[in-house]
Amino acid sequence: MINKIYKIIHNKYSRFLKFFFFLRYVFAIFLISVFLFLLIPKFFNYEKKQEIIKEYLVDYYDLELNNYSSIEFNVFPLPNLSIKDINLKIKDKPIFFNTKNLNIFLNFQNIYNYENFVAKKILLNNNRIDLDIDTTTNIFNYFGRLKYKLDIQDLNLNFKKKEKSILEIKKIDFSNHGYKKNRIKGEIFKKNFKAYLSDDNKNLNFKILNTGIKADFNFDKIHKINSISGSSKITILNNYLRFIFALQDNQIEVTKSNLKNQDLSISFDSLIVFNPFFEINSDIYIHKIDKKLINRLSLEKILKNQEILKKFNSNSKVSYNKKKFRNNFIKNHYSELNLAHGRLNFLSKIYILGGDIDCKGESLLIEEYPRLNFVCLFNLEDKKKLLKKFSISKNISKDPMSLNVEGSLNILNKKINFKKINIGKNYVANEEDMKYFKETFESILFNDDFFGIFRMNKIKEFLLEVI
Repeated sequence: MINKIYKIIHNKYSRFLKFFFFLRYVFAIFLISVFLFLLIPKFFNYEKKQEIIKEYLVDYYDLELNNYSSIEFNVFPLPNLSIKDINLKIKDKPIFFNTKNLNIFLNFQNIYNYENFVAKKILLNNNRIDLDIDTTTNIFNYFGRLKYKLDIQDLNLNFKKKEKSILEIKKIDFSNHGYKKNRIKGEIFKKNFKAYLSDDNKNLNFKILNTGIKADFNFDKIHKINSISGSSKITILNNYLRFIFALQDNQIEVTKSNLKNQDLSISFDSLIVFNPFFEINSDIYIHKIDKKLINRLSLEKILKNQEILKKFNSNSKVSYNKKKFRNNFIKNHYSELNLAHGRLNFLSKIYILGGDIDCKGESLLIEEYPRLNFVCLFNLEDKKKLLKKFSISKNISKDPMSLNVEGSLNILNKKINFKKINIGKNYVANEEDMKYFKETFESILFNDDFFGIFRMNKIKEFLLEVI
């Protein structure tokens, strides 16, 4: 029975079976041919093709190939030329890539024929760029105008100033094509981040994962040579910052800036200069500030960062104007702060209930025990109004009073020395009086930290003691 069925199938489908078995050989021949087609190029000497490769990289990617260790052909994952340990330079720009591996993915017609050579894409893997901060716009402009397919994996981008590292962004992955087009990921401040750049290069969304930090940038002149400008919105937890910026040559101009949180509301304009020295010039306007924020400040912690203080140069003008003054202690305030190479010079004018205070001084903050030298003039037109604010009721003269105080504060040791204390021409403090004021000041106002001097409860206690 079985033999009969076999004969029927064999007679009826013999032609089909013969064709099927014939296809086996055709398929095998095809696979062997493809295998040989892809394998044979591994034995070619690609050193002879280096000029073609160099010309292609310059013409299509503006990349100048300087040095490399080897060129070889790889079959997987797709046919490509792998160039090891290379140095690349962006044409006409002082930007250099140190790359462990450059893969040039080939079209099939170029596997054997390198005439009219055009690749599918290139991949730069395991890269490092040391970039002078002054040339930052060059690299943004380069990637922004690139038309041909490029993948970058594991890029460490080190921003430097005078050979010293300022900021390093690590493990950057980027592609300008496909479903990952303009999606960037990497590591900054030891935290992972993701970013997305719009197709027209005008919008950049940036987020540091699991930190509450995100930023949106809108560019309006990204293609202008050596210039990037636009606006930004940045969120850091519950802090919100908006500003307009213009980065050009050696400086960044920041205008119409607003910073808000539950304790603080300020606006400011700043000019940040990178060359020849790092310097910040700012006009800062304080609209709202919670005294709890001041209480949390620690000048002692700031002074520990001496290396930063040495490099940080700034000129700042700070203004505060209380909109609803009513019975508040401070009406408005104006200060000028100049910091250069660790030396601080300042002057300030504070309008308070019943008068005003003018102060000026200087300090070398990078000393082991920095001392703040000061001269302050208290002009009190209405002393009773001031004392009433502190609920102090004493019989004192209504006459205006001019109090002049000179001295120095040892910030870390919490000590004060008075050089001169006088009230107009009627009173000049002697040594015994100045010793009393010193001991009282240190025990009441300066028994905690520097900013504790300005706490209202301590000022009241001090006034009760010395009046």
